[in-house]
Amino acid sequence: MHELVTLQHGLSESARKPFPHSDGTGPRVYIQTYGCQMNVSDSQTIESMLADSGYRFCGSAEEADVVLINTCMIRETAEVRALGQLANLSALKKGNPSRVIGILGCVAQAKRREILESHPYVDIVVGPDSYRRLPILLEERFISPPGSPGLLETTLLREELYDDILPRHHGGVTAFVTIIRGCDKFCSFCVVPRTRGRERSRPLPSILREVEHLSSKGVRDVMLLGQNVDSYRWEGHDFADCLAAVADLDGISRVRYMTSHPSDISDKLLETMGGHSKICPYLHLPVQAGSNRILREMNRPYTREHYLGIVTRARRLVPGIALSTDVIVGFPSETDAEFEETYSLMNEVRYDTAFMFKYSERPLTKASRIADDVPDAVKVSRLERLIELQQKIARERNELQLGTTTEVLIEGPAPKDKSMWSGRTPDFRPVVFPKQEEQVGDLVRVRLDSLSGFTFHASRLP
Repeated sequence: MHELVTLQHGLSESARKPFPHSDGTGPRVYIQTYGCQMNVSDSQTIESMLADSGYRFCGSAEEADVVLINTCMIRETAEVRALGQLANLSALKKGNPSRVIGILGCVAQAKRREILESHPYVDIVVGPDSYRRLPILLEERFISPPGSPGLLETTLLREELYDDILPRHHGGVTAFVTIIRGCDKFCSFCVVPRTRGRERSRPLPSILREVEHLSSKGVRDVMLLGQNVDSYRWEGHDFADCLAAVADLDGISRVRYMTSHPSDISDKLLETMGGHSKICPYLHLPVQAGSNRILREMNRPYTREHYLGIVTRARRLVPGIALSTDVIVGFPSETDAEFEETYSLMNEVRYDTAFMFKYSERPLTKASRIADDVPDAVKVSRLERLIELQQKIARERNELQLGTTTEVLIEGPAPKDKSMWSGRTPDFRPVVFPKQEEQVGDLVRVRLDSLSGFTFHASRLP
């Protein structure tokens, strides 16, 4: 024990205690999460595992004994932000060499060796399927001399689902629940199958157990997550069955999900959405491009015409449905005419929301092996045109809602005016209205009276 204390002179007193820290006074951990909702869910799973080993959590890297960066690389900007934060941690490590720095997630999986070589102060690198190893790796690191080589754990595991772990919920009425991990689509621009592995579905009972647990903690709005939820399969049950089973649980007011794939979404799913009052009329259906040739180059196995058919059926089977999408401009070899096909598709569909990006090459993808030949200035110009179009469409679609009545789930006080409640409609439009005796988590009938930007101001109905 003398030797252990000597090696860890820079740690807090609690971090020098033997493992595990079953009294809950273990080292302090700070987790910074970048990227998608899946990463948020993963970080909550990590917190649960570390809490079971006695770790505590704090609000900043400066006060932590362990700093973990959960990274994303689906877009270049997310990767750059995460690696930029990693560079900032170098000074913290110099100030306290015994502080443990860990890199987790998709960047860790894809660039594991590179991270250890270019950032020698990093102590552990852990991929998305190896989070169970974190308590062991941290223990090993704490008893190693400062300056020891970094520890690496990035094996992709077909059987890892974390389905026996209840993620650590941070309060509030909304929560994410992962139902399927990995992806088998191998879109030519996407690194996810290389960083998160192949598709595997959680057992339905474990999903229901987690949702029931969240409901007992005050959660009323659940979003089911997966890279492709439509691929969900468990003992004869498909995603529509899973969605209906969650919606049937007591205590849950709303159920949402993302993301669907145009190749796999079924009329059964749309009919389930339209037939259940708790399932939100909101569909995120990434189109990526409006040109059939570019879709083939992207390895998106559907056509523009097939996609538009889904939109037609969705609007018929789910009354009042709101649609959102993802779009990439400037994919390699995209011509001006092919971009115009994307522009015209967005004008035809008239999405309520769209997430638009210029193409950025991702390592380990098929597209990274072909020339990124669309000039950046052209990408920027195309993106600006799409954003301008979508903002106009979104405003017009919001204006159509003025004067209508709807139900708002109260999420909390409005950020800019604490005398107002903030919440969302079933189709995910933000709303504020004056407080009365309601509580967070209540459903309130309102009339949508006016718009400020993209936020509705509403009045309560009797």
